[in-house]
Amino acid sequence: MALPNFALTSDEELKTAVRDITSYDDSADGVPESQLDGLLDDAKRNLYGRTGSDKWYDDVNYGQALKAWTAIVVKAAVENINITSYNIADESISLSNADPDSSQQIQLWMNETHRALNQSEVSFSRAQDISFSNTSAYIG
Repeated sequence: MALPNFALTSDEELKTAVRDITSYDDSADGVPESQLDGLLDDAKRNLYGRTGSDKWYDDVNYGQALKAWTAIVVKAAVENINITSYNIADESISLSNADPDSSQQIQLWMNETHRALNQSEVSFSRAQDISFSNTSAYIG
């Protein structure tokens, strides 16, 4: 069966889609292309390890699962802030990292990943147990 023209069919299309949904451009303040390549490979390794399939571009839903999962990996890499608070003179600044339980973006992308895996027509040899249960699985 031919894929519809909006399906993700290559790494380049996937990277464009991830940049679109995360708004991280190819810059030092965003996600440089070389870093995005590495993050995409990491997302693929993780998804493959959980499903046993590398057929992300053979099925619209599996491509969507990879896109959503890659967005989570990218967000974690960009927003990994280790400083929780600091003081300068009499000014105090507090920072808080998003966590998977309260981040609407992470929840949206996680739900998209689950839905897409459940609706995919790809035969998976392993269970698709992708989840975050606490911030030890996600920093960012």
